Amino acid sequence: MEVVSFKVDGTMKKRMARIRDLNWSEVLREAVERRLDLEERLRAPIDRRRALDAARRMDEFRAHVGPSEYDSTKEIRRWRDLRRRS
Repeated sequence: MEVVSFKVDGTMKKRMARIRDLNWSEVLREAVERRLDLEERLRAPIDRRRALDAARRMDEFRAHVGPSEYDSTKEIRRWRDLRRRS
């Protein structure tokens, strides 16, 4: 295996030290593996046929549902304002 190191702030290091029963190397390996899998999927070439098929199906769904008076930006603003008041 290769060695990779990284830095954490003092607070995080102390918190990690309090949890001694975890194998932090394994935790970090798993976290890096998950992130690598995600990045590789996000950066993979797009299957043009599947993308066009998905776009076609979305257009069909929109045509089936029809226009709406719903304004998502107003709803988002309303919930953000409510959250700030609490």
